[in-house]
Amino acid sequence: MTDGPHVLITPNLAELLPQLHERYPDCRFTAVADDEPAREEYFDAEVILRSAMNEDLFDVLLDKCQKLRWVQITAAGFDWVGGDAWHRRLDEGLIYTRSPNSYNVPIAEYVIGAVLLHARAFPEYRAAQERHEWVRVVAQDVIGSTMVVFGTGAIGREVAWRARALGVEVIGVNRAGTPAEGFERVEAYADHLALLPQADSVVLAMPLTSENRYFFDAERFAAMKETAVLVNVGRGALIAEDALVEAMQSGRIGAAVLDVFEEEPLPAENRLWDLPRTTITPHTSFRGSGNVQRLYADFCANFDRYRAGEQLLGLKRQPDLGY
Repeated sequence: MTDGPHVLITPNLAELLPQLHERYPDCRFTAVADDEPAREEYFDAEVILRSAMNEDLFDVLLDKCQKLRWVQITAAGFDWVGGDAWHRRLDEGLIYTRSPNSYNVPIAEYVIGAVLLHARAFPEYRAAQERHEWVRVVAQDVIGSTMVVFGTGAIGREVAWRARALGVEVIGVNRAGTPAEGFERVEAYADHLALLPQADSVVLAMPLTSENRYFFDAERFAAMKETAVLVNVGRGALIAEDALVEAMQSGRIGAAVLDVFEEEPLPAENRLWDLPRTTITPHTSFRGSGNVQRLYADFCANFDRYRAGEQLLGLKRQPDLGY
């Protein structure tokens, strides 16, 4: 007998069904078939755990699932879900949460790998290998370097303690300069320009808001060290593309590692592909072998709270700014 909530999950998370059934035997869990019309059996769902899902199907579920009260997305940010049906249900009181911890580890490891990649000159060695040349490059020490991390949330904190373990001084930047665990110090966003000349690496791990779109522009690149590395795991629109192209083509900064882009997939004709000293990855920093189990842990923590009538984790912290 199942008298608990009916939960729909996207098909790429179907491997979680045995664990969910065992942990919550009084609840019903259904993997949504994404390649066929919505089934009537879905329409009494109260909760959706959404990862990859066809947008048209999601809109149908929003219209037909009148008992729907809560949707948890398996993403770090809120800016990719939209549509009229979605906003109507939010206005009607639908609860919307993100998975707050599922991708922090792989993204943080990506950032550290990106910094080490360029500090140890692996791109130069790879180019020399392709030329069959025996070239030795003097690497840049990571120990004793300075990293400035824009965004002191869960991802930024995971980056910070890993970098500090390597002997890096890590300075965080957030809106108000609020102290955050793992950072040697945190400065207010209003004061960030003065930090860039100190930074050997700059990490963008902040959400995209109306306040920071294209904030990393020519003025910021001009303030950076010529040897500095820029790593963007936030959103592509944090960076003004024209300014980035100019900075890399002119040798204004040492290197860039970009995992996010304003248009994704990145068009084949986009200028970013061919920039010197630039590494492009296809929005993959969040992918890791432990993600599914971390998504499971995040969902269960919130599902327990939901059933107990408690406030959920992963709600928007600054609703007026969209994150």
